[in-house]
Amino acid sequence: MKRTYISLLLIVCALSLSAQNLWLGAEGQKFYDELILRKAARGEVESYEGSPYMDEEFTEATIVSSENQVFNKVPLRYNVYYDLFEVQLDEGVFNLKRGGVVAKVSLQGHDFVYTTYDYQSTEGEGYLELIIEGRYKLYKQHQIVFKEAEPAQPYQEAKPAMFQERDPLFYIAFNDNRPVFIKNKSNLMEIAGDNEKALKDFIKDNRIKIRDEEDIVKVVEYLNYE
Repeated sequence: MKRTYISLLLIVCALSLSAQNLWLGAEGQKFYDELILRKAARGEVESYEGSPYMDEEFTEATIVSSENQVFNKVPLRYNVYYDLFEVQLDEGVFNLKRGGVVAKVSLQGHDFVYTTYDYQSTEGEGYLELIIEGRYKLYKQHQIVFKEAEPAQPYQEAKPAMFQERDPLFYIAFNDNRPVFIKNKSNLMEIAGDNEKALKDFIKDNRIKIRDEEDIVKVVEYLNYE
């Protein structure tokens, strides 16, 4: 289904705590001061298919700050494409600054944490969904990409711009180490440590596919009980 996308101008702003937003609690001022205005009065209108959001509707969520301050019943949605959470207030729609105020988010049964991680020898940072806790932790990185519109060509119809969901990426962290992207079975062996031989047999016996979520869950559960 085609939707209308409004390009948004990012403006840093500071808002004061107001009576209609008492759900922010006593620490609300700090929360407000770290908002980034997402919706601007001007912008270009563009047609596209798909959506940058995990769910376009705003849903009540719980936020935990880096200082363990808890904010309940916050109307949020997750913009996967920009890896940002947006909050709906009377004044409009705002981005929440990563990491400081928004260190952890519980939204629609999904638990997101802001963290640094290792991705193919490079360091990244952003929100990963925590799937399994334990000595070995499993994380999931949601992915949505934007594809530009393509004009009509001989023997080929024009294609509209679109947001397209891709298969998620999976990361595993051992104890307090950073999550590491699991690209192949070799990455799993490196993380397994002394359990490498047993894990190799487990993967072979259960015909584990690394990119399959159910299978990677089985692997991490196995490691946690070894």
